[in-house]
Amino acid sequence: MTTAKLYYFDARGVAEPVRLILTYGGVEFEDIRAPLVSLPPVVPPGLKQKCTWGTFPLIEFEGKKLAQSLAMTRYFAKRFNLVPQDDFEAALCDEYVDATRDLYTAWVPALREEDANKREKILEETYESTKKRFMDVFESILELSPTGKHLVGDSLTWTDIYVAVVFNNLELVTKTDLLRAHPLLKSFSEQVFNEPKLKKWIQNRPDSMF
Repeated sequence: MTTAKLYYFDARGVAEPVRLILTYGGVEFEDIRAPLVSLPPVVPPGLKQKCTWGTFPLIEFEGKKLAQSLAMTRYFAKRFNLVPQDDFEAALCDEYVDATRDLYTAWVPALREEDANKREKILEETYESTKKRFMDVFESILELSPTGKHLVGDSLTWTDIYVAVVFNNLELVTKTDLLRAHPLLKSFSEQVFNEPKLKKWIQNRPDSMF
């Protein structure tokens, strides 16, 4: 695959799984980052014209362009054999990723609260509610895993990468140890980021607030 151009903001966000999967596939890519000058972020006018839907992320490769983060993630996951061949296992991958998107949505009110005292209270309440609904469930899935290392099947999938990134990103933005009560999930995330094919990006990626 020729060099790709990935457009996003100066953040990990929903582009980080794409960056990691491209790295896993051995793809050299330009990591083009627009500055975060406001929240919610705004795509600069000069780049917005490139975007099919007027938003990031966007990737250009082989004379093509693709938008929408999950479409991009799934496309490259299939291309680099990170999607199970079994249809049901592939559907489980989709299910677990969809669950993490619900998890992220649950944290949005806490992230938007500007009053420091109120924010701290909402952060703790959100941790307690998401622990039961999401982290406990993912921990139980790993307990039943044949290897204890992968959410689906016995080898790395795009869902392992995506779920690990979501927890890592949430810990970054909330300054909360989300996995403190979940040793299997914590070990799982560390193993994903220690995958040799992903280390190149992990060790050299730019620092960012989000």
